[in-house]
Amino acid sequence: MGSATAYFLAASGKSGNITVIEPDPTYARASTPAGAGGVRRLMSRPENIRMSQYSLDFYAGFHDVMALEATPAEIQFRRQGYLFLTNAEGVDALTTNFKTQQDEGVPADLLDVEALRGRFPSVGTDGVALACHSPEDGWIDPHGALMGFRKKAISLGVSFVKDRVVGLETTRTSVSHAMLESGGKVEGNIFINTAGPWVGEIAAMTGAKLPVVPMCRVQHFWRCAHEIEPLPLIKDDSGAFFRPEGDGFAGGRPSFEIEPGFNWDVDRGYFANYFEETVWPLLANMVPKFETIKLESTWAGHYAQNLFDGNMIIGAYSKGLDNLLTACGFSGHGIMHAPAVGRALSELAMYGQFKTLDLSRMGFERVLEEKPYAETGIK
Repeated sequence: MGSATAYFLAASGKSGNITVIEPDPTYARASTPAGAGGVRRLMSRPENIRMSQYSLDFYAGFHDVMALEATPAEIQFRRQGYLFLTNAEGVDALTTNFKTQQDEGVPADLLDVEALRGRFPSVGTDGVALACHSPEDGWIDPHGALMGFRKKAISLGVSFVKDRVVGLETTRTSVSHAMLESGGKVEGNIFINTAGPWVGEIAAMTGAKLPVVPMCRVQHFWRCAHEIEPLPLIKDDSGAFFRPEGDGFAGGRPSFEIEPGFNWDVDRGYFANYFEETVWPLLANMVPKFETIKLESTWAGHYAQNLFDGNMIIGAYSKGLDNLLTACGFSGHGIMHAPAVGRALSELAMYGQFKTLDLSRMGFERVLEEKPYAETGIK
């Protein structure tokens, strides 16, 4: 979000000096590179569908728009589709969401069990009552997108500083300086908190509280010896998902039972047998040929989980400090919406309002008013 916002600000030619404070430019523990990179319009809220539409269009041209000199910015964009599978209890939600998607112009189809078997013979139908297929959605390489935004922003004059924000200096009505771990400080007119799972630490510096916490999510890569037709990214009611990745598959199932917090050790404790006991049976139910697979790697990343309603929060959030903005709480949808959110944050910073896509319902006010605006159905 920070690099995307920096790019849109710099590309506007109207923003002045831009500095991104990045404690770890290797991104070894950042959330983005650990993600699945999915970009879909199979959502229930119009704002999320519209952000995904913009992101799909943007990522389709990313290699050219973000090119440096004659070198394209490669993100391995694959428009191989999404497939949602639901049981009988989820039919109403899937159908209602499909109607919303149709209203938004999303090319998708509802498939009954017979149609599902005909289109994707390897997909299991045990417990499936209805499916929704969006053939023009897809996925990207998240690390490639992150580095593409960063490198292009730098080429446009953005400064990336390796440091950590440890405090915010304020006047009666605004933030004036970001205090750095190195002892320096950065002055600015607008400050944007896009620290992902660490966003709450920045919020606390002005006495604010955001309902966003780090939530460990584990992914896996495996190979299957059986021949399987080209598949979309598949997800079901359990939260289990996977997509093709090279000559294998990548995916997992969010570990909903764990407590919030950072967890980098996937070989001990709760996650020691998580794949064998929880993930594998779910995958084998979705694709019976996955009963015989070879697990090759497992890694951890962290959602910036919005405990309030699971949807992002964008805009001002700290009382009386209107020049302090955020975009946070994406709960797994970050890279999916990064282009749209980067554009939206740049508009808030430059104009004080949304210009191209109204995201007002995603503001912090809904948290204060206790009016959730959650996604429904498969999330």
